Amino acid sequence: MCESNVYLSKDSVEELIMENVAAITPIDENTFLLKGLLGESMEVKAIIKDINLMSHKIILKPI
Repeated sequence: MCESNVYLSKDSVEELIMENVAAITPIDENTFLLKGLLGESMEVKAIIKDINLMSHKIILKPI
């Protein structure tokens, strides 16, 4: 499987906000739609801080 987990980084603490994310779609400036493997979705206002595909980890920084 190629899904990743998405974290929000606040004050150097990473909080898991969604597991098994299959797609990330930009909706607006600094707004992304996260789509999960089982059809769940979440809208997040953030900027991309880091994407590590080898560890299946995406870190976003809230704005």
